[in-house]
Amino acid sequence: MIEEDRQHIEDSILDVNNVFLRAPNVLLTEEDLRMHLCHRLITRFGTEETTNDGDTSISLHTEVRWYGKGDLKTRSDVVLVDVSNLDVKRHAALPSKGYGFNIPKAIIELKFRRPNGESTSTFLKKIEQDLEKLQELVGVFHAAQGLNTVGFWMVVFDKKADIENRVNELTIPLGVQIIYTFARCDVKSQN
Repeated sequence: MIEEDRQHIEDSILDVNNVFLRAPNVLLTEEDLRMHLCHRLITRFGTEETTNDGDTSISLHTEVRWYGKGDLKTRSDVVLVDVSNLDVKRHAALPSKGYGFNIPKAIIELKFRRPNGESTSTFLKKIEQDLEKLQELVGVFHAAQGLNTVGFWMVVFDKKADIENRVNELTIPLGVQIIYTFARCDVKSQN
C-alpha cells in the first residue's frame, strides 16, 4: 500500500472519529459509521478504473466475502482493492460471489455499540471475533505478499461505556491498527 493511500484512510477514520466525539448521535448505527467512513474514503478510492478483465470498477467496496476456511462466510466491512487485479467478467458465473481479486489494499472492520447495546462481555467477544478474522487475513496476505502490503484497521465506536483498557488487553494481531473511541450520549429527561 502506498503511503498516500494509508494516510487518506487514517485521515478518513480520524474525521469520522472527530464527528463521533463532537456529536455522537450523528452516528446511530454501525451502518451510519460505515456510510460516514465510506463517504470520506470515496474521494480517493472512488475513481473508476479498468479491471484486469477489461470492465470498470472502483477500489472501495463493502461487505466483501472471502474464500478460505469460512467458504465465503468470512466477510469484511470495508475493503479497498487494486482495481487492476479485479476480475468481474471471468467470475460472473460464481453463484455466491461474482468477482475475484488477489490482494486488497486495505481491510477495515467496524464495531459500534449503542447506549442500550449489548453487555460489555458480549461486545468484547464480537470484537475478539473480528480480530481473529483479521488475524487469519493478515496471515493469508502476509504469506502471499510479505509485510505491509495490505493495511488492516479495526474501528470501534462505543456509546455505552468506556472500555478502552479492556479492548487494549485483547490480542491485537501484528499489523492491525485498532481505534477505540467512547463518546458519552447524554440522555435528556423529558418533562
